[in-house]
Amino acid sequence: MPPRKGRCRGRRWITEIPPECIFLPASGRAAATINITLEEMEAIRLVDLLDFQQHEAALFMGISRKAFWNDLTSARSKIATALAYGLGISISGGSYILRGCEPPICPRDREEGKEEDLAPLEREIEVLADRLDQLRRRIDSIAENDLNPPETH
Repeated sequence: MPPRKGRCRGRRWITEIPPECIFLPASGRAAATINITLEEMEAIRLVDLLDFQQHEAALFMGISRKAFWNDLTSARSKIATALAYGLGISISGGSYILRGCEPPICPRDREEGKEEDLAPLEREIEVLADRLDQLRRRIDSIAENDLNPPETH
C-alpha cells in the first residue's frame, strides 16, 4: 500500500459521546448502515442544534473553518442519504479528543519549561461568552414578549 499523501487528519475536540450510537428505520431493518464519525456528529450538534456560527464551532473544536465545513457537509450528506434511502446510521470512530479528558502527551512536548499557548483557549472563552450574552438577550426578548404580547386590532 503506498504511503498516504498530505498531512494526517488533525484531532478535533468533542464534548460528548452520544448515548445512542445506532439509528435504524422504523421497520427495524436496514439494508446497510452509514457511519458518521464522532467529530462529524459534534459539527452537526454545534451548528444545527446549538445554533453556533461556523467560525465559533470551528474554534470550539480546535480546527480551521475549512476543516469544520468539510466535517459538517460530510455529516449532512450522510444523514440525507440515510433518510432518503432508508439506511441505518451508526456514530463511531474518528480522530477526536474528548473535552475534559487529558490528551496523550507527545514525547517532544515533555520538555522542561515549555509553556502552553493559551491564546486559542482565551479566544474560545471570548467566543463562548459572546454566544452566552446573545442567548441571554434572546431569552430576555422572548420573556418580554410573553409578558407584553403585541396588541391586535
